[in-house]
Amino acid sequence: MKKVGILFFIVTAALLNYSCENTLNPNAPFRERYVLTGIMRSDTSLQVVTLTRSYRPADGFNPLTNTQDPAVIGAEVNIWYKDTLYELRDTTLVRQDTSHYKDSVHCYYVNNLRPEEDQYVDIEALLPNGLLLQSTTKLPDVRPYSFFSTGNDLVIPPVGKDFVMVRWDTLSNTIFSPRINIIYYVKGSTEMKKWPVPLYYITNNDKTTPVYPGQTKINFVNLSMETITRALNEISQTVSDKSQISISEMDVELVVYDVSLSTYYLSIQGGLDAFTVKLDVPDYSDIQGGYGIFGSYVRTVYKMKFTNDYLKSLGYQ
Repeated sequence: MKKVGILFFIVTAALLNYSCENTLNPNAPFRERYVLTGIMRSDTSLQVVTLTRSYRPADGFNPLTNTQDPAVIGAEVNIWYKDTLYELRDTTLVRQDTSHYKDSVHCYYVNNLRPEEDQYVDIEALLPNGLLLQSTTKLPDVRPYSFFSTGNDLVIPPVGKDFVMVRWDTLSNTIFSPRINIIYYVKGSTEMKKWPVPLYYITNNDKTTPVYPGQTKINFVNLSMETITRALNEISQTVSDKSQISISEMDVELVVYDVSLSTYYLSIQGGLDAFTVKLDVPDYSDIQGGYGIFGSYVRTVYKMKFTNDYLKSLGYQ
């Protein structure tokens, strides 16, 4: 027993001596890394890419202490699409949030490229230090006549049902972002207005809250007629005379992410449900020679019409 006590004392003393002579450093050795971020969109001809570098905070810990924008300036950024080369120009944008950086946002852009669905887009960025960053994205295929189900409801209310169903194709490793809107006009104006429709309403302590769709892997939306009717009645509350409103249609506007964006989104989520928490969040990147995300998304719309009798029953002309 005496030998065990002596050994414990020696080990403890050695550890205390080590801790006094060596200061714990939580920082790993700093490595400068370069990040490319670009999202190719099918709904606009303006495409924007940013290039930044990693940095060490001024105090070694808090990134907000860094006041110098880590943007990479002077790079050569090129995009290839359908055998055509697009040279991106550099520019600056007004920074909306100046709580961290004060100067303008630096980025690269091209304003005559509108990629189509099911097409590849390649990017190459040659940095001033000679480092080359590369990546490729393929826009999702959402051609309307094959993407949305032929069995979807076309008219509201549907015959023999108290709900409306819109379904679309499942795409491998793909995330969807649906938005449901009622399209309407106010008399005397040609401006198209959109009223968001929730998936459903929840009531808690006499307070009703709409629940809107978010990013999901589910390939359909299911709306009760009660929810649709409530949304239509909410529109009429925005004017004093309901006859001033002309209801046009209800749209399911769907944003479909490519595989890279979908994988990145899933990697940063806490889990598949409210009871799951990820402790080790991976750093997903699809950039060769660096880090970041080069992805794409496609926007498509499914339209449904209201019957005249249904609208008249709610007081609309």
